Amino acid sequence: MEEVNLFMNLGYVQRQQIKELCTSYKLMFSATPGLTEWAYHSIDTGNAHPIKVQPYRVSPQPKTALEREIQDMLQMGVFRPSGSAWASPVVLVPKPDGEICFCMDYRKLNAVTCQDNYPMPRTDEPLAKLGWALFTSTLDLTKGYWQVPLDESAKERSAFITHVGLYEFNVLPFRLRNAPATFQKFVDGLLAGLGEYAVAYLDDVAIFLDSWAAHLEHLQKVFESIREAGLTVKAKKCQIGLNRVTYLGHQVGQGTINPLQTKVDAIQKWPVPKS
Repeated sequence: MEEVNLFMNLGYVQRQQIKELCTSYKLMFSATPGLTEWAYHSIDTGNAHPIKVQPYRVSPQPKTALEREIQDMLQMGVFRPSGSAWASPVVLVPKPDGEICFCMDYRKLNAVTCQDNYPMPRTDEPLAKLGWALFTSTLDLTKGYWQVPLDESAKERSAFITHVGLYEFNVLPFRLRNAPATFQKFVDGLLAGLGEYAVAYLDDVAIFLDSWAAHLEHLQKVFESIREAGLTVKAKKCQIGLNRVTYLGHQVGQGTINPLQTKVDAIQKWPVPKS
C-alpha cells in the first residue's frame, strides 16, 4: 500500500490509529483505478445520425507519443478497438513537463447529446462546511471518471479516431457532455446519509468534524462506502487529520476560508492593459 500523508498536528496515538485504519483498507489505496457497479454513463443522442470526423493531422514526434499512450491505455482496459459508425478526433495538448496529453474533441457529439440537468454543488457550500472543522481529511479518487463504466451504446458513441485506428472507451472519458453530472450523481449517492460530516465535489472527497474520535469513526464509514462501491483512492493525494486543508482552491479549517496565495498572486501580478 502507498503511504498516506499524515501531518504533524496529529499525536503519536492518533497517527497509529490512522495507520491501522488505512492498513485494514489497504486494497482501496491504489494508483490503478477501480471499476464500480453502482453507476454507469449513457449518451442520449436522440434521433441524431452518427457523426464521423476525420483525424487531425499530427506531426511525427507527437505521433510517437500518441501511439505509446494508446498502447498503455489499451493494456489498462480504458478503451478498446472499435468498429463504430461514430468517430471524434483527437487533440494533442502539451503538458508543462514537455510530455503530450491526448484529449478527445467531443464538440460535435456533445452538440447532439441531450443535457442531463443534475445539479452541480456550489463550491461555497462545501467550503463553508469545512471552514469550521478542527479535523479534516481529504481523499482523491484515482482517475475518478475512469472508475465509472459506459453502457454499450455510450461506448459506441465515445469512439475516437487516430492515424493508427478507431477506438472506443470502456469507461467514462473526460470532456463528454454530462460526464460531470453522472459523476456528481454517483458520489452524492456514495455519501448518502453521511452528509453531516462528508462532502464531495466530483472526485475530491472531504471528511470533517471537531472531535477526533468521531472523525476516526466517520473516516471508517466513508472508507467502507468507497470499498463497497469498488473504487480506489490515490494514497499520495490523501491528507488525513489536518487542522487546515487545501480544498477547491482554498485553505479552510479552524474557522477560516482563504483563497490560495498562488491564485491571488496570479491576479495581482497580471499585466496592466496598456491599450
